[in-house]
Amino acid sequence: MPENSLKLVRKRKILVKEFAPTVNNFPIIGIQSPETRSLNVGYIEKQGRRSSFIPCRLNLGGFCETMAEAATIQSLNTPLIKKIITQYNPSEISTITILREAAACHLSTALYQVGVNNYYSDCFIGATHVKKANLITASYQYENKEGLCKGGFWIIADSIAAGRNLTVTLKSLLPKYQPKEILFLVPIGNRWGINRLSQLLNKHKIKATFLVWGALFGLNPENRYDEPWGLPDCEPIDYRDQQTFISIYGPDLCVGGDFGNDFYCVYLALELYKEQLKKLKIKPKIPSLEQVLKIYKPDELIVKLPLK
Repeated sequence: MPENSLKLVRKRKILVKEFAPTVNNFPIIGIQSPETRSLNVGYIEKQGRRSSFIPCRLNLGGFCETMAEAATIQSLNTPLIKKIITQYNPSEISTITILREAAACHLSTALYQVGVNNYYSDCFIGATHVKKANLITASYQYENKEGLCKGGFWIIADSIAAGRNLTVTLKSLLPKYQPKEILFLVPIGNRWGINRLSQLLNKHKIKATFLVWGALFGLNPENRYDEPWGLPDCEPIDYRDQQTFISIYGPDLCVGGDFGNDFYCVYLALELYKEQLKKLKIKPKIPSLEQVLKIYKPDELIVKLPLK
């Protein structure tokens, strides 16, 4: 896919927004680019002579993962984030991979792409959601913490709804390790969940920065899990993105589906998508490419080319 080569990521137009900080005055930064937009609004797909607009909820499998890695590189290249990273030697940097949807961010590869060679290592965490009716809890099942350096700087990529998985992860790690600072890369996140994590880190006197993609989304007050574009507490970077998604699905559909197997497995993701459309009584109104190009310039959207 030459048009979507990761080598071109740094050249794309990226919108950057500094949101109001957390309750503990930690920065929240947002970016939106063609790659992130493919994950939270949609993209253009070429098949032969025909091109179509594909909504983000149908961005699945390997292409979705490629876009997540590209967006991670863009995140680490954001000026404020790059300034933080360069304050630490590579031997003082550790990454934490929650074995959920944000494993697709490929933190180790992304760090190498932005010039961080031979950072300390990666810590792997198995934390997952347990869903019972409207009750969702977190189950902490596995940790491999050999990759955590003492002190220094941690980078964690994970979406934040209520922050369940990250809370149990930090409560396990922080009594044994004390980083100076943590960067959270948040593909889908909201202010309520971010503030919960902010308060936890403030108690441990650890600095933090949160970087989100596309928006600070609203958080469904009933299950503290789904994050649609349409809730009143949504804070978009680009209001066109919010309006475009809502015009397709209405205000209630979660932008990201699920954060586990229903993210990685194309078949489970499609099954969940159909279930949610049925439950919410949504009939998608997918716009034509001509309609979409009245909203966006062509270079504001990713173009997925046929595999050769």
